[in-house]
Amino acid sequence: MMTEYKLTNNFLRVTISSAGAEVTSVKAANGGYEYLWQADPKVWKRHAPILFPIVGRLQDDSYLYEGKRYHMSQHGFARDFDWQLVSQDDESLTLGFQSNPETLVKYPFDFALEAHYELVGFQLRVTYQVANRSDRIMPFSIGGHPAFNADFSDAQTSVTANEQTFTRYVLAGNYLNPQPIGKFSFSSVHKIQRSDFINDAIILKADKPYTELFLQANMKKDDPSQRSARIAVAAENVDFFGIWSKSSQGANFVALEPWWGVADTTDSDQQFDHKLAIKKLPAGEKQFFNYSMSFL
Repeated sequence: MMTEYKLTNNFLRVTISSAGAEVTSVKAANGGYEYLWQADPKVWKRHAPILFPIVGRLQDDSYLYEGKRYHMSQHGFARDFDWQLVSQDDESLTLGFQSNPETLVKYPFDFALEAHYELVGFQLRVTYQVANRSDRIMPFSIGGHPAFNADFSDAQTSVTANEQTFTRYVLAGNYLNPQPIGKFSFSSVHKIQRSDFINDAIILKADKPYTELFLQANMKKDDPSQRSARIAVAAENVDFFGIWSKSSQGANFVALEPWWGVADTTDSDQQFDHKLAIKKLPAGEKQFFNYSMSFL
């Protein structure tokens, strides 16, 4: 059964569901302004899913490992299971999810995954802990996918970053073109438009120890309960950042996605441990991945 958990401090009210350990609401304490996309099923039914053990899509939704073919859909399966409570207090929460007979059919590794959330002032900090309980190296990817309310009819909805330029990649259908298409510049503010997402996400190569993107998310002017918000998503040692929405009307959100991994490339040989940006965790070891959402 799904359980909802609440985190509160003087600035924010956060709701996290046991279903996928997904953050489902981030509200300002003074007035209840909702920052997070509210998962309209007619547009996009999620809020901020956890992507594991892959980010993006596999060629033909399958991969090869040690001579055997496995099938797994886009972004993996962690978002589709109910997670268990590990610990909780007023301002922090840890949920856990482990391998089971259903996951082993898709991903032949014994793992334990934890998602830790902590409120610090105007910031929600997220830490993923991946533990390899197998007796062999475990290849995997992991990522965050938080989406924030934003009105595309407002010309002030925009994105900036802590770096002026990033190498940019694009998807060819569902798969990554392995050759970058050039640079994406934040030397000036990038105004968000629906045309940005005709070919899915804007994909930025992040090659610094710390990468931060800023979203100026303006709301509809005819709704007095809404206002503009400045949201920052920052990640440590992340491989890629995705900026994503849909090109269709009604998709009034922008997702800022830190990815430790990426979709299969168009020239993939489908060998799982050959994937671009794949992590390889030794047997018995743990690895941590950190990002934060700040509501400014």
